[in-house]
Amino acid sequence: MSRTSENTDQPQDSAFLSDTLLAFECRQAMLRKTFEEPDIDQQWANLQRSVPKSIPAATDQRLQKKRYFLLGIAAGVAAVALILLVVRLYDNYLDNRPVTVFLAQHTETAVTMQAGEQEHVLSAQKEISDPLPGVKIDSRKADFTQAKALHPETRTIQTSYGKDYLVVLNDGTQVIMNAGSKLTFPTKFEGTERIVSLEGEAYFKVVKNPERPFVVRTEKLSTRVYGTEFNVKAYKGSDPHVTLIEGVVVVDVPNLKKNIRLLPSEDVSVKNKTLEIRDIDPQYYIQWKDGFLYYDNVPLGEVLSDIGRWYNVDIEIEKSSLMSYRMHFVVNRNAGIQEVMENLNEFKFLHASKSGNKISIDDKKNS
Repeated sequence: MSRTSENTDQPQDSAFLSDTLLAFECRQAMLRKTFEEPDIDQQWANLQRSVPKSIPAATDQRLQKKRYFLLGIAAGVAAVALILLVVRLYDNYLDNRPVTVFLAQHTETAVTMQAGEQEHVLSAQKEISDPLPGVKIDSRKADFTQAKALHPETRTIQTSYGKDYLVVLNDGTQVIMNAGSKLTFPTKFEGTERIVSLEGEAYFKVVKNPERPFVVRTEKLSTRVYGTEFNVKAYKGSDPHVTLIEGVVVVDVPNLKKNIRLLPSEDVSVKNKTLEIRDIDPQYYIQWKDGFLYYDNVPLGEVLSDIGRWYNVDIEIEKSSLMSYRMHFVVNRNAGIQEVMENLNEFKFLHASKSGNKISIDDKKNS
């Protein structure tokens, strides 16, 4: 079950026409690149040669005009048929071209923290010293509950692919960061709101404070709570999601001028100019923090992006039409990449193969 909310500030027909014209222009550009541009003068000369030079005296001027008119219609129909054929061939080409789903990081994987001008590597197997007294940091967790700061300072913790990390904020709120994520936060909350910024994915267990709401800002939306548990997924280049586990949250989408109130086991996503609110199994959105990749009726492209991010491998789909396949899929994140590929190969329509640090996904009948 789902419900959608669309931006009513702009006419939908206008947006549709804009998208249609953009698609038409893109196709025209590809056609110009693929096929030679016809010589208009030569085509007109060919048409003139195909028309009889003399018309029987019995025919009058109206018959001559009708003949040219019919020739024009025939030429127009042929041109439209040719364009439709080329567009269909181009669409088939798009459906069958390879698509890069994910690109790995080719640098050393680590968890880092930016503190002023200094960058600290947190994934080493030892305690790390923060410039502020009272902060406890090791390879698995950064705890700011006892941070002694007269004025708040900014910290940014970033996880690489294949790494997750726990951050305990000054108010006791726990933030479990997924791989490839970045969290920016103050060492001490001041003012009327507790504000953090996120790029990527994190699970929040917010300490209740009715007088000071907790706000998570991402590129396309912000989430306001007073004390609850929820998941935010907002990687660059993907549709953002907010999933509520318990309590109540309000999701604000500034570009759409919308405020959405979520209830437990609801998920809101933003795609283009549309909001979609669904009743979901929240396990899909939170199992990652317990060590599993869990998917229920999820597009193949999204599944493979998460696999690439966790295992830090390049992933390519040989046919773009496979991207829309929806899957039910579970795998332990502690398992090796070979086991993940074996699980993918259990599907009747997929074949996964690996060469170096690249995984290729193809239709099984083509493998």
